[in-house]
Amino acid sequence: MKHIFIVNPNAGKSDVTGTLVPKLIEQLAPLGLDYTIELTNHPGHATEITKQYAMAREPVRFYACGGDGTLNEVISGAYLYPEAEVACLPVGSGNDMVRNFGTKEDFLNLTDNIAGTAIPIDLMEVDGKIGIAICSVGLDASVAYEIPKYRRIPFMGGSLAYDLSIIENICKPLGRVLSVTIDGETFVGKYMIAAVANGSYYGGGFCAAPCARMDDGLLDVVLVKKISRLRIAQLIAQYQSGRHFENGEIAEALKEIIQFRRGHEVTIQPEETIIANIDGECMPRDLLNIRNVPKAGQFVLPAKLYKEYIAKSPAQAMATL
Repeated sequence: MKHIFIVNPNAGKSDVTGTLVPKLIEQLAPLGLDYTIELTNHPGHATEITKQYAMAREPVRFYACGGDGTLNEVISGAYLYPEAEVACLPVGSGNDMVRNFGTKEDFLNLTDNIAGTAIPIDLMEVDGKIGIAICSVGLDASVAYEIPKYRRIPFMGGSLAYDLSIIENICKPLGRVLSVTIDGETFVGKYMIAAVANGSYYGGGFCAAPCARMDDGLLDVVLVKKISRLRIAQLIAQYQSGRHFENGEIAEALKEIIQFRRGHEVTIQPEETIIANIDGECMPRDLLNIRNVPKAGQFVLPAKLYKEYIAKSPAQAMATL
């Protein structure tokens, strides 16, 4: 099997080329692997590189060395090829996808990652674009969309840029009129957030859908109605930690403002153009059509996490053999 390491130099807070690449070469040298290291240099390049290798239709494992955006690009290039597996070395700023299976440190263990096993995971198709974890619209997406402009200001990086974007967006009119259809059932209202989740985490650790599984063939849909600014701070803390759910359902005290459904296909029709977030990539949209694509991706769990996966889900693990 070939091992292709696709490195995004712009992942995280600094250029990782001078640190990660030499470390990879040092650790890979004694292993005798057939490997190549590729560097990306423009948006979409990771998908292009992945397809170039995957089209050979030979067993290949890609290592997405970056954040969730890099991982999305690699999976987008690999998912149509059964011979292609995708692993992750999370060196980005968010790294939310790996939280569905373990910790960042689990995936940074290169030896464990190389010894890992691929499992089939569901993906999302959003109007022809592949998504992995969550597609959302509303306050959360608008905050993410505005962060880059603050990061361009000196000394405004990291959490400060995020905090300033929250303040800016909370000061704007809250709530957007949305029509959300889930497997034929339609909800219309003024919503602050609408999150369609294949995985649990996004936005640097926000646990929007704590019961979501990436192998159940379903999307978890969380709709947060418009609330007062006084309630937002408390709700954000609960939403971040996943405490808006209790025993697999919305907490009783929050049922009047949060709706939860599961389904296979979701359509979000905003009354006017809205910002959408797909795995951390934000763009204006007038309509979103989202569907679950069951078992479409082959995602590598490091050896330790794969053992835990087998113990928790023996039937799912047997499907990988």
